[in-house]
Amino acid sequence: MSERQLPPRRLWWLTAGFIVWCSALVVLYALHAIGCAFGWSAGPLRWSLAIVLLVHLVVIAWMWRHLATATPDPALGQGAVFLQTIVVWTLIAALVATVITFAPSLVLKTCI
Repeated sequence: MSERQLPPRRLWWLTAGFIVWCSALVVLYALHAIGCAFGWSAGPLRWSLAIVLLVHLVVIAWMWRHLATATPDPALGQGAVFLQTIVVWTLIAALVATVITFAPSLVLKTCI
């Protein structure tokens, strides 16, 4: 067996997309609460939420593009290929989850 073992530090990529999703959750809801508490009008509040959402989507898409085009380390063998494939699919899942979770908040009533 000539393959080296995968370094554990590469496993954090499995959660990277959902860490960005969590960041979007915290920032969007905090911004929404602050905007409603201080009585911001619907237009600027909606635009600020859209910009924050777009920034988070761009970060996940950048990670997806970066990892999808990278070549796995051949010294690590099939384990690296498998890990990269799983990471790319978790990033796709995080991107879809971010859109499904937060995009409806842009079209609903801002403050009730």
